[in-house]
Amino acid sequence: MAEILGLIGFGSFLVVSLAVGTRLLLLARRTRKLPELAMGLNFLVAGFIGYALLVAAESLHLFAEPLAGYGSFFGVTGISLGGVFVCLFTQRVFHPHSRVALAALVLLSGWFVLASYGAWVLNVEKEQQGFGVWLGRWGSNVGMFAVYGWSTSASLRYYARMRRRVRIGIGDPLVANRFLLWGLGTLATLLVALLYIGTQLFGHYELPASLIGVSSTLVLASAIAEWLAFLPPRSY
Repeated sequence: MAEILGLIGFGSFLVVSLAVGTRLLLLARRTRKLPELAMGLNFLVAGFIGYALLVAAESLHLFAEPLAGYGSFFGVTGISLGGVFVCLFTQRVFHPHSRVALAALVLLSGWFVLASYGAWVLNVEKEQQGFGVWLGRWGSNVGMFAVYGWSTSASLRYYARMRRRVRIGIGDPLVANRFLLWGLGTLATLLVALLYIGTQLFGHYELPASLIGVSSTLVLASAIAEWLAFLPPRSY
């Protein structure tokens, strides 16, 4: 049952990621704005491609070697690229004039490059020990924890600020709600990173099939929250 729920959640997340990513890229084409472009690429590269490859290779075991190793590598690389796009979005939206935020963007982007290198060493070259193997096992998840922790903190802090403005009649409740939705969406992804890190702490470097349902539900919740934040339907 857990595996069936996992497949349903996993499939639903892929559909939502493809739909939201495509719509955001079309929106970016009209607005010429970087935030929409960054998040559209995040949904397509990390959500639709990267996460799909990683789960298919490591949790569902749909590929035989050596394709499984390449699937894991490209999955981690896609998710790492998504982390860079989220980092860019956070820096441009919440801290556009901060040198500290710009430095964080550069450092985290470099970290994700190292994580992809580690994924190659671990999954394609099949090394058993060394710094590259450590990066392959921990790099992407640690980076995602940092990026989504930063984004969650920034968005929820702005939400609290906007709520105070709404109370005194100088803020837009819809704008405040979008900050909340974005914060909840990034929080869900942060919990996914923690799920992977917790699994690894217990000595399991592949997410068990029994936990795919939990992971897929969280990433699906993230996609829906971010869809409502960027492209809310009239009924909402």
